[in-house]
Amino acid sequence: MSRHGPDPERLFFGEVVGTARRLAAEQGSMADAIAAIRRVAGPREDLLVQGAGLGVGAWSVNPGLPADLLAAGLLVGSVPRLELDVLLHWMTVGQQRGLSGARYRV
Repeated sequence: MSRHGPDPERLFFGEVVGTARRLAAEQGSMADAIAAIRRVAGPREDLLVQGAGLGVGAWSVNPGLPADLLAAGLLVGSVPRLELDVLLHWMTVGQQRGLSGARYRV
């Protein structure tokens, strides 16, 4: 099966994570940042946890900019009910990607 065009799911994930990165770099109000991230993500809380876990996991094996870690924190803070086992799963995936040389940042 061939794929035509960009994957809408990946584009949306990029929009959510990109919003968190931009807001982390702006260093504004955490409450405003969390509200903005929730607006962008809508009902897709799973993407917030996935983005945070991947970012923290990758950062833990290959530290980058402090804003990368802050963006992950904003994503976690945007989740109304965080399931730690799901976060841990994505952190492990992020660590594996980071160790494999994949260049992923939140």
